[in-house]
Amino acid sequence: MTPVSCSFGDMLSFTLTAFVELMDHGIVSWDTFSVAFIKKIASYVNKFASDISILQRSLAILESMVLNSHDLYQKVAQEITIGQLIPHLQGTDQEIQTYTIAVINALFLKAPDDKRQEMANILAQKQLRSIILTHVIRAQRAINNEMAHQLYVLQVLTFNLLEDRMMTKMDPQDQAQRDIIFELRRIAFDAESEPNNSSGSMEKRKSMYTRDYKKLGFINHVNPAMDFTQTPPGMLALDNMLYFAKHHQDAYIRVRLPLVMEIFAVACSQ
Repeated sequence: MTPVSCSFGDMLSFTLTAFVELMDHGIVSWDTFSVAFIKKIASYVNKFASDISILQRSLAILESMVLNSHDLYQKVAQEITIGQLIPHLQGTDQEIQTYTIAVINALFLKAPDDKRQEMANILAQKQLRSIILTHVIRAQRAINNEMAHQLYVLQVLTFNLLEDRMMTKMDPQDQAQRDIIFELRRIAFDAESEPNNSSGSMEKRKSMYTRDYKKLGFINHVNPAMDFTQTPPGMLALDNMLYFAKHHQDAYIRVRLPLVMEIFAVACSQ
Protein backbone atom coordinates (compact mmCIF):
# COMPACT_ATOMS: atom_id res chain seq x y z
CA MET A 1 0.00 0.00 0.00
CA THR A 2 1.47 3.32 -1.06
CA PRO A 3 1.59 5.94 1.73
CA VAL A 4 -0.27 9.16 1.01
CA SER A 5 1.62 12.36 1.74
CA CYS A 6 -0.30 15.05 3.56
CA SER A 7 0.79 18.65 3.95
CA PHE A 8 0.44 20.67 7.14
CA GLY A 9 -2.35 22.68 5.52
CA ASP A 10 -4.28 19.52 4.68
CA MET A 11 -3.85 18.11 8.18
CA LEU A 12 -4.97 21.38 9.75
CA SER A 13 -8.00 21.52 7.47
CA PHE A 14 -8.98 17.94 8.38
CA THR A 15 -8.50 18.68 12.08
CA LEU A 16 -10.65 21.81 11.97
CA THR A 17 -13.32 19.95 10.02
CA ALA A 18 -13.39 17.19 12.64
CA PHE A 19 -13.59 19.82 15.38
CA VAL A 20 -16.58 21.53 13.73
CA GLU A 21 -18.36 18.19 13.35
CA LEU A 22 -17.68 17.29 16.98
CA MET A 23 -18.97 20.61 18.33
CA ASP A 24 -22.10 20.39 16.19
CA HIS A 25 -23.14 17.36 18.25
CA GLY A 26 -23.16 19.43 21.46
CA ILE A 27 -21.12 16.89 23.41
CA VAL A 28 -18.54 19.44 24.59
CA SER A 29 -19.36 22.88 25.97
CA TRP A 30 -17.93 25.86 24.13
CA ASP A 31 -17.04 27.44 27.47
CA THR A 32 -14.30 24.85 28.04
CA PHE A 33 -11.94 26.40 25.49
CA SER A 34 -9.04 28.60 26.53
CA VAL A 35 -8.00 32.03 25.35
CA ALA A 36 -4.95 30.46 23.73
CA PHE A 37 -7.21 28.29 21.57
CA ILE A 38 -9.29 31.31 20.54
CA LYS A 39 -6.15 33.24 19.64
CA LYS A 40 -4.96 30.33 17.52
CA ILE A 41 -8.23 30.08 15.57
CA ALA A 42 -8.34 33.85 15.14
CA SER A 43 -4.78 33.82 13.80
CA TYR A 44 -5.81 31.35 11.10
CA VAL A 45 -8.25 33.95 9.73
CA ASN A 46 -5.28 36.14 8.85
CA LYS A 47 -2.50 33.61 8.37
CA PHE A 48 -4.33 31.24 6.02
CA ALA A 49 -6.32 33.75 3.99
CA SER A 50 -5.30 31.98 0.77
CA ASP A 51 -6.29 28.52 2.03
CA ILE A 52 -10.05 28.41 1.49
CA SER A 53 -10.74 25.28 3.54
CA ILE A 54 -8.82 26.44 6.63
CA LEU A 55 -10.25 29.95 6.42
CA GLN A 56 -13.81 28.72 6.01
CA ARG A 57 -13.63 26.38 9.00
CA SER A 58 -11.89 28.99 11.16
CA LEU A 59 -14.63 31.52 10.42
CA ALA A 60 -17.29 28.90 11.16
CA ILE A 61 -15.68 28.13 14.54
CA LEU A 62 -15.48 31.82 15.46
CA GLU A 63 -19.14 32.33 14.58
CA SER A 64 -20.18 29.38 16.75
CA MET A 65 -18.03 30.60 19.64
CA VAL A 66 -19.70 33.99 19.59
CA LEU A 67 -23.24 32.63 19.26
CA ASN A 68 -22.89 29.90 21.89
CA SER A 69 -21.05 31.64 24.72
CA HIS A 70 -21.16 35.16 26.12
CA ASP A 71 -17.67 34.78 27.59
CA LEU A 72 -16.30 33.60 24.27
CA TYR A 73 -17.98 36.51 22.50
CA GLN A 74 -15.97 38.93 24.60
CA LYS A 75 -12.74 37.07 23.92
CA VAL A 76 -13.35 36.72 20.19
CA ALA A 77 -14.27 40.41 19.95
CA GLN A 78 -10.86 41.22 21.42
CA GLU A 79 -9.04 39.04 18.89
CA ILE A 80 -10.92 39.79 15.65
CA THR A 81 -11.54 43.27 14.28
CA ILE A 82 -13.78 44.39 11.45
CA GLY A 83 -10.67 45.53 9.63
CA GLN A 84 -9.35 41.95 9.65
CA LEU A 85 -12.60 40.58 8.25
CA ILE A 86 -13.17 43.12 5.47
CA PRO A 87 -10.49 41.71 3.08
CA HIS A 88 -12.30 38.36 3.01
CA LEU A 89 -15.37 40.12 1.59
CA GLN A 90 -13.27 41.53 -1.23
CA GLY A 91 -12.33 38.09 -2.53
CA THR A 92 -14.16 36.02 -5.10
CA ASP A 93 -15.22 33.00 -3.03
CA GLN A 94 -18.86 33.45 -2.05
CA GLU A 95 -18.69 30.81 0.68
CA ILE A 96 -15.89 32.72 2.42
CA GLN A 97 -17.84 35.95 2.01
CA THR A 98 -20.90 34.29 3.54
CA TYR A 99 -18.99 33.02 6.58
CA THR A 100 -17.36 36.43 6.99
CA ILE A 101 -20.71 38.23 7.09
CA ALA A 102 -21.99 35.53 9.46
CA VAL A 103 -19.15 36.35 11.89
CA ILE A 104 -19.92 40.08 11.62
CA ASN A 105 -23.60 39.36 12.29
CA ALA A 106 -22.76 37.19 15.29
CA LEU A 107 -20.54 39.90 16.80
CA PHE A 108 -23.26 42.48 16.12
CA LEU A 109 -26.00 40.30 17.62
CA LYS A 110 -24.12 39.50 20.84
CA ALA A 111 -22.69 42.97 21.41
CA PRO A 112 -24.14 44.93 24.37
CA ASP A 113 -26.57 47.69 23.40
CA ASP A 114 -24.02 50.44 24.03
CA LYS A 115 -21.51 48.71 21.74
CA ARG A 116 -23.79 48.08 18.78
CA GLN A 117 -23.91 51.69 17.64
CA GLU A 118 -20.14 51.88 18.02
CA MET A 119 -19.80 48.79 15.84
CA ALA A 120 -22.21 50.24 13.27
CA ASN A 121 -20.05 53.37 13.10
CA ILE A 122 -16.97 51.23 12.46
CA LEU A 123 -18.78 49.35 9.68
CA ALA A 124 -19.68 52.69 8.11
CA GLN A 125 -16.09 53.94 8.39
CA LYS A 126 -14.84 50.76 6.73
CA GLN A 127 -17.40 51.31 3.94
CA LEU A 128 -18.89 47.86 4.46
CA ARG A 129 -21.99 48.75 2.46
CA SER A 130 -19.97 49.72 -0.62
CA ILE A 131 -17.79 46.64 -0.32
CA ILE A 132 -20.80 44.32 -0.14
CA LEU A 133 -22.44 46.13 -3.04
CA THR A 134 -19.33 45.85 -5.21
CA HIS A 135 -17.98 42.42 -4.33
CA VAL A 136 -21.14 40.51 -3.38
CA ILE A 137 -24.33 41.95 -4.83
CA ARG A 138 -22.87 43.17 -8.13
CA ALA A 139 -20.48 40.26 -8.57
CA GLN A 140 -20.88 38.22 -11.74
CA ARG A 141 -22.63 35.33 -10.02
CA ALA A 142 -25.94 34.50 -8.40
CA ILE A 143 -26.34 35.03 -4.66
CA ASN A 144 -27.04 31.73 -2.92
CA ASN A 145 -29.71 31.31 -0.25
CA GLU A 146 -27.35 31.39 2.73
CA MET A 147 -25.70 34.60 1.55
CA ALA A 148 -29.13 36.17 1.00
CA HIS A 149 -30.07 35.19 4.55
CA GLN A 150 -26.90 36.65 6.08
CA LEU A 151 -27.37 39.90 4.15
CA TYR A 152 -30.95 40.08 5.41
CA VAL A 153 -29.81 39.53 9.01
CA LEU A 154 -27.17 42.27 8.67
CA GLN A 155 -29.78 44.66 7.29
CA VAL A 156 -32.20 43.93 10.14
CA LEU A 157 -29.50 44.37 12.79
CA THR A 158 -28.54 47.71 11.25
CA PHE A 159 -32.10 48.98 10.93
CA ASN A 160 -32.90 47.97 14.50
CA LEU A 161 -30.47 50.65 15.69
CA LEU A 162 -32.84 53.24 14.25
CA GLU A 163 -35.88 52.08 16.20
CA ASP A 164 -35.41 54.46 19.13
CA ARG A 165 -35.21 57.42 16.80
CA MET A 166 -38.21 56.15 14.84
CA MET A 167 -40.28 55.96 18.03
CA THR A 168 -39.18 59.38 19.33
CA LYS A 169 -41.74 62.15 18.92
CA MET A 170 -40.62 65.63 18.04
CA ASP A 171 -41.00 68.25 20.75
CA PRO A 172 -42.62 71.25 19.00
CA GLN A 173 -41.15 73.51 21.69
CA ASP A 174 -37.56 72.33 21.16
CA GLN A 175 -35.81 75.11 19.27
CA ALA A 176 -32.95 72.90 18.07
CA GLN A 177 -35.43 70.52 16.47
CA ARG A 178 -37.43 73.38 14.97
CA ASP A 179 -34.21 74.75 13.48
CA ILE A 180 -33.90 71.55 11.43
CA ILE A 181 -37.25 72.31 9.79
CA PHE A 182 -36.11 75.88 9.13
CA GLU A 183 -32.99 74.44 7.51
CA LEU A 184 -35.08 72.19 5.24
CA ARG A 185 -37.02 75.24 4.09
CA ARG A 186 -33.86 77.31 3.62
CA ILE A 187 -32.21 74.68 1.43
CA ALA A 188 -35.32 74.27 -0.72
CA PHE A 189 -36.17 77.94 -1.19
CA ASP A 190 -32.92 79.78 -0.48
CA ALA A 191 -32.47 81.19 -3.98
CA GLU A 192 -36.03 82.37 -4.46
CA SER A 193 -36.73 83.67 -0.95
CA GLU A 194 -33.39 85.16 0.11
CA PRO A 195 -34.31 88.72 -0.98
CA ASN A 196 -37.41 88.56 1.20
CA ASN A 197 -35.52 87.62 4.35
CA SER A 198 -34.18 91.09 4.95
CA SER A 199 -37.42 92.99 4.53
CA GLY A 200 -41.16 92.74 5.06
CA SER A 201 -43.36 92.56 8.10
CA MET A 202 -43.56 89.62 10.44
CA GLU A 203 -46.99 88.74 9.07
CA LYS A 204 -45.67 88.63 5.52
CA ARG A 205 -42.80 86.40 6.57
CA LYS A 206 -45.18 84.06 8.39
CA SER A 207 -47.35 83.93 5.29
CA MET A 208 -44.31 83.16 3.16
CA TYR A 209 -43.19 80.40 5.54
CA THR A 210 -46.67 78.86 5.53
CA ARG A 211 -46.70 78.87 1.73
CA ASP A 212 -43.26 77.26 1.59
CA TYR A 213 -44.13 74.57 4.13
CA LYS A 214 -47.20 73.73 2.06
CA LYS A 215 -45.00 73.36 -1.04
CA LEU A 216 -42.67 71.11 0.94
CA GLY A 217 -45.58 68.77 1.61
CA PHE A 218 -46.06 69.27 5.34
CA ILE A 219 -49.55 68.48 6.60
CA ASN A 220 -49.46 71.22 9.22
CA HIS A 221 -48.45 74.31 7.23
CA VAL A 222 -48.44 76.62 10.25
CA ASN A 223 -46.47 74.40 12.61
CA PRO A 224 -44.80 71.60 10.60
CA ALA A 225 -43.15 70.30 13.77
CA MET A 226 -46.48 68.64 14.54
CA ASP A 227 -46.00 66.34 11.54
CA PHE A 228 -43.23 64.55 13.43
CA THR A 229 -45.18 63.88 16.61
CA GLN A 230 -46.58 60.70 15.07
CA THR A 231 -44.59 57.51 15.64
CA PRO A 232 -43.51 55.90 13.51
CA PRO A 233 -41.73 57.56 11.71
CA GLY A 234 -41.05 60.18 14.41
CA MET A 235 -37.69 61.93 14.36
CA LEU A 236 -36.19 59.32 12.03
CA ALA A 237 -38.09 60.86 9.11
CA LEU A 238 -36.71 64.31 9.94
CA ASP A 239 -33.16 62.94 10.26
CA ASN A 240 -33.38 61.32 6.83
CA MET A 241 -34.90 64.39 5.21
CA LEU A 242 -32.12 66.59 6.54
CA TYR A 243 -29.48 64.13 5.30
CA PHE A 244 -31.13 64.02 1.88
CA ALA A 245 -31.35 67.81 1.70
CA LYS A 246 -27.71 68.34 2.68
CA HIS A 247 -26.03 65.52 0.75
CA HIS A 248 -28.25 65.42 -2.35
CA GLN A 249 -29.30 69.03 -2.55
CA ASP A 250 -30.10 69.17 -6.27
CA ALA A 251 -32.35 66.12 -6.09
CA TYR A 252 -33.97 67.47 -2.92
CA ILE A 253 -34.81 70.78 -4.56
CA ARG A 254 -36.28 68.99 -7.58
CA VAL A 255 -38.59 66.65 -5.69
CA ARG A 256 -39.05 68.79 -2.58
CA LEU A 257 -40.52 66.87 0.33
CA PRO A 258 -44.01 65.51 -0.46
CA LEU A 259 -42.78 62.28 -2.03
CA VAL A 260 -39.89 61.92 0.42
CA MET A 261 -42.16 62.27 3.45
CA GLU A 262 -44.60 59.73 2.05
CA ILE A 263 -41.80 57.22 1.37
CA PHE A 264 -40.40 57.47 4.90
CA ALA A 265 -43.84 57.30 6.49
CA VAL A 266 -44.76 54.15 4.56
CA ALA A 267 -41.35 52.51 5.09
CA CYS A 268 -41.35 53.12 8.84
CA SER A 269 -44.88 51.80 9.27
CA GLN A 270 -44.05 48.39 7.81
